[in-house]
Amino acid sequence: MALRRRLKIAGRRSIEEPEIIVIPMIDVMMFLLFFFMVASLAMVVQNAIPVQLPKAATGDDSVTPPLAITIKPDGELYLNTLRVTIDQIEPKLVALRVTARNVITINSDERVPLGSVIAVMDEARKAGVTTFGFATNRK
Repeated sequence: MALRRRLKIAGRRSIEEPEIIVIPMIDVMMFLLFFFMVASLAMVVQNAIPVQLPKAATGDDSVTPPLAITIKPDGELYLNTLRVTIDQIEPKLVALRVTARNVITINSDERVPLGSVIAVMDEARKAGVTTFGFATNRK
């Protein structure tokens, strides 16, 4: 329990010295800390542009690696969230210092022709990438 001191002012009644009660403030700060920690985890999204992914019954829900190439149905290409052309894929990946150990996820819209996907994979292979993953939605 908090100790309260009384101040005696000449000719007046004694008044209590105000105190700041810290325990409720600590509770509120802990609540805010936990809230923002959980909220920040919910804001983590895939590093890619949203497209309509093909469906696969055997797809797994593994975590997306940090490198993703997205191919939209109109032919636009994105490296993570940066718009690139097919000629820029190799230099951008080299600038990111990718190695054979890096895995690139290809987020290709289901309406994109296979030839476009192969061309993107070929450009990434020129930069040294040997492992690819294909993003799908579960059926």
